[in-house]
Amino acid sequence: MKQNIIALSIATFLCILITGGYSVTLYRDVQKQLPEWKESVREALVEALQIEVRKRGNIPVDVITVNSTEVQTLEEKVPDSVTLTSKYGRKTYQIPREKFANSLIKERRKRILLSVLLEKHPVSVDTLNRNWDSLLLAKKIVADTYIRYSITDLQEYTTTTYSRKYRQNLQADSLTPCYMGFRCEAEVTGFVLYRWWQMIDGWQWGLLVLPWIGLCIFMFAYRRIVPFFKEEFKEKEVVIHEKETIIEKEVHVTDVRAKTIDIYRFEDGTDFDPIKKILRNGDKEKKIAPQTSILLKLFLTSENQCLKEDEIYEAIWGGNYSPARLSTLLLRLRKTLEGISDITVVYDGNKTYQLKKVHSIEKNDNSSRDVSVN
Repeated sequence: MKQNIIALSIATFLCILITGGYSVTLYRDVQKQLPEWKESVREALVEALQIEVRKRGNIPVDVITVNSTEVQTLEEKVPDSVTLTSKYGRKTYQIPREKFANSLIKERRKRILLSVLLEKHPVSVDTLNRNWDSLLLAKKIVADTYIRYSITDLQEYTTTTYSRKYRQNLQADSLTPCYMGFRCEAEVTGFVLYRWWQMIDGWQWGLLVLPWIGLCIFMFAYRRIVPFFKEEFKEKEVVIHEKETIIEKEVHVTDVRAKTIDIYRFEDGTDFDPIKKILRNGDKEKKIAPQTSILLKLFLTSENQCLKEDEIYEAIWGGNYSPARLSTLLLRLRKTLEGISDITVVYDGNKTYQLKKVHSIEKNDNSSRDVSVN
């Protein structure tokens, strides 16, 4: 039993070691792929925004142009600010360089047109989120996403709208925002929470559980195959036949006739098998309770088939003193012997009990020639 526990503990430790090492390798691979995933996710968001812009491509817009005093060049410079005249008067709006760098459209005229179109035909954040998710699935990227859409009006008050998935994915990481409009007034920020465990190939998960499958096979083989080989190669049991011995004394005679080392035979022909816990006399056979069988074997292997109370307490109950239990056990042994043997248990004085033949009790014969043991 101890060998089985040691073997199982070693095999389990190896499985944990292999699984842990492979899990670390798998985690490092995921971390290496994260930059590539982030780039693909941002590209998908920009593509989803371009789809929204293309929807407005054929909508006509009235534009009034006047002669501009600005110097026009083939290479348009990055604007630091733009000036607009509206119902709020003429005002200059600063454009941070990072906003213009992440602007969806950088051409001046198109940015002006896009501002007008976004005001008349606002972007549906949920539709934009759905298009983004569809593009991610096409790229085989599984993630939870939501979008934050902010508009800064001409008085520089910002209104923010979230897609419906916002409260489901509060722990998501944000991407670099995209900006639209003449003043870069429309800000679109995507948030993503990668479900990397769904992007790992099936064979990789198979390698992760393979050691545990091997452990199950090992446990099955160890329990079935090892006992088989032990049974095949173990040494054969040697049976010793004892010679018949007759011991003569002046007072009484006790005959011990041994045919096998496992079977005890009484003088009246009754056989007792302590392994199978059976009493057999001719055609009669009786099953013995385990404790009763131990007590009977104890009597048969003791000198003159006598036992003191202390010896019984020690052998049966580990030394615990209990007269009631002793009385009950002796009564069970007497009832077990009734009807199949002439042997019974009698109190022999001085807290001593002895196996005796019934007719010997009636004649008050105290000799110990009642039982012979095989």
